[in-house]
Amino acid sequence: MLRFLESILIENGHMPVISWHEQRFTNTQELNFGKIVFPSLESEITRTVMPHKKNIRYKCRVVYDSENIRVEFSEYKRKQIEFLIIKEDNEISYPFKYEDRRCFTGLTKDLQHNEEVLIVKNGLLTDTSFTNIALFDGTNWVTPSVPLLPGIRRRSLMEENIICEKDIRIMDLEKYSKIRLFNALVGWEEAWELDTGMIMRR
Repeated sequence: MLRFLESILIENGHMPVISWHEQRFTNTQELNFGKIVFPSLESEITRTVMPHKKNIRYKCRVVYDSENIRVEFSEYKRKQIEFLIIKEDNEISYPFKYEDRRCFTGLTKDLQHNEEVLIVKNGLLTDTSFTNIALFDGTNWVTPSVPLLPGIRRRSLMEENIICEKDIRIMDLEKYSKIRLFNALVGWEEAWELDTGMIMRR
């Protein structure tokens, strides 16, 4: 049975982007189960004992299928990323936030501790293995129009007109000077930012 995942940021006892998670949580159930089994993600989380130490970020991991739901907490550990390694995979598919992430295993298995994969599908940039991306063209921050997974942070940034969509071809990388990586746990201001010169093939 397919299981799905939500990773929620908790800061000082609060979940700052829970409303965006709720939308994806509901949509995923409707499209995959044909009904809403669990009406409220926030209720499922708050019925457990949430960690709330000040100035410490926590990751709440919610795994669910059409019958069961499990909530876990851990202190958030930010990954060190200094280089992006281009990997091409024209068959990869990750339209929902599945618990099963084996589609990324082959792409990430040979990375060093300070590296992350930048996935290219059919000649277009998509995502890393755990973040959406945006590139700076000198004027605008542009995010790929066809990501593997349209993340909640990506959606909120687009609604705020901080980023805009565009097809980004691998051959056009030289047109961009910087790249940012972000997800539900890492917002725009805290996003990893690298010069595009730190993007390479192996």
